[in-house]
Amino acid sequence: MIYTKWKTKAAEIRTAVREDFTSNKKLTVEQRERKRMRAVSRISFGVMFAAMAAQMFGITAFADEAAEPAGVGTFNTVVQFIVDWVARIGLVIAFVGAVQFAIGFKDDSADGKTRGLMCLASGFIVFSVAKAYSMFTA
Repeated sequence: MIYTKWKTKAAEIRTAVREDFTSNKKLTVEQRERKRMRAVSRISFGVMFAAMAAQMFGITAFADEAAEPAGVGTFNTVVQFIVDWVARIGLVIAFVGAVQFAIGFKDDSADGKTRGLMCLASGFIVFSVAKAYSMFTA
């Protein structure tokens, strides 16, 4: 009885492996559906396993707030300088876009208006990202 059960299971596994390595064009609709369900099962198992492994290995660690490594202050000063200039450049780009839009409006050029508005919007996006820098710092 047990031997027959194992023999049946081994035959199912061989069939599944054969179907997995066969092109979909050569399979019947039922075989393709079984192949798809096995793939979904494997992907689900992988995602669940990765999620459980990530939760098992999560460790909360606290660093000493008083000790600041050497050079961090200088690095922060340089980054803040760069962020300030990127914000200024974003405003210049927005200004150039506004001028392009005005010239396109004057010439009644749809392409000039579009380019001007795109440049204006991109300048304001650069400015906004630079001013949002404080949201990304700890």
